[in-house]
Amino acid sequence: MASSEKRLWSSRFSFIRTKRVIFSLTLLVITSVVLIALGTTHILRPKTNPSDDSQRPSDINITADGITTAPGDWKPHNSSTIAEGTPLRIMSLGASLVRGEFSTGDVGFRKTMREELIDIGAVVNMVGSQRFGDMLDNDLEAYGGNRISQIHEHATHIVPELQPNLFLIQVGTNNVLQNRDIDKAGAHMEDFINYLLRASTRSTVIFSTCLTNTVPNCEPKILDVNKQYRDLIKKFASKPVLLAEMHPSEGFPDRPQAIDIGPDGTHPTDYGYSLMGHIFTKSIQEADKKGYLRWPVEDGLEKDGDAGRAEETTTTSATTETSSTRAATAAEV
Repeated sequence: MASSEKRLWSSRFSFIRTKRVIFSLTLLVITSVVLIALGTTHILRPKTNPSDDSQRPSDINITADGITTAPGDWKPHNSSTIAEGTPLRIMSLGASLVRGEFSTGDVGFRKTMREELIDIGAVVNMVGSQRFGDMLDNDLEAYGGNRISQIHEHATHIVPELQPNLFLIQVGTNNVLQNRDIDKAGAHMEDFINYLLRASTRSTVIFSTCLTNTVPNCEPKILDVNKQYRDLIKKFASKPVLLAEMHPSEGFPDRPQAIDIGPDGTHPTDYGYSLMGHIFTKSIQEADKKGYLRWPVEDGLEKDGDAGRAEETTTTSATTETSSTRAATAAEV
C-alpha cells in the first residue's frame, strides 16, 4: 500500500514539474516574441538614426579649416565622393565678390577653386545664367550690388532649370554697404538656403561669412551679419549645408586680412581672392568627407564645363567659318 501511495505522489510531482517546464518555456517564447517586436519597432533599439534630434551632440562641428556644420552625421541616399567621380555642377551665387571684380581677369576665387578641384580629381561644370571672367568655364549667378534677398530672387529663375548639385554662396556685404536689412541677414539667408534645397533636391549648400571690410564704420555691421550666419548653421542639422569661415575674427589661419582687401575697402586683392578659393575648396572636400555630394540630375548638361565650352567654341568657330565661306562664294558669283 505504501509503495503504491509513493508511486502516486511521485506521479503527481512529475506532472507538476512537467507543467512548470511547459509554463517556463511558454513564458520564454512569449518574452522573446515581445522583445523581437519591440526591437522591430525601434522601442528597445539604441538610437542610431542621425536625423533624430534627441541623439545629436549639442555642439556644432567646426573643423580646423573653419568649416562649420550642424550637429549630426547625416549622409544622404546615393552619396558618393569626389574621388569616385561624382560630377560637381557648381552654381556660384552672390554679388561682385563672386564675380571676381577688380581681380586679374575678373576670375576672383572661381579659377583658383576650379583648378584645385580638378587637381584632386573632380569633374566640374560651373553653371548659371551669367558668364563673367577670363576663364573657359565661367558661368555663375552673381550680380554686382545685390543683397541676399535679390540673389534669392535671381536664383528662382534659373535653379529649377539647371539643377546644380553644389551651391556656393557669398553674399551679405551689400546689405552692410547699403545699410539694408542688416538685422534680417540671417533670416533672409535661411529662406534662401531652404529654397535652394527644395528647388534642387540633390544639392549641397556651402555659404560663407562675409569678408573683413575696411570701409569706415562697416566692420561692426559685418561682424553682426557673420554672427547671424554662425547662429544660422545650427538650424541645418540633418541637411547638407556647411558654413565656410572667411573672416579672420574667428582665428582660423589663411583668411583674408585687412591687408588683403583692395583700395575700395571691399574687394580683395588677387591674393585675397585666392584665399577665398582655397577656403571653398576645403569646404567642398569637407562636404565630400561627410558624404553630402550626390550625382546631379541627368538633364543633358555637360559634366565637364571646360570640355563643353571648348566644344561649343569649336562649333561656333566652324559655323562662322562656313558662313564666311558661303558669303565669299556668293560674292564671287
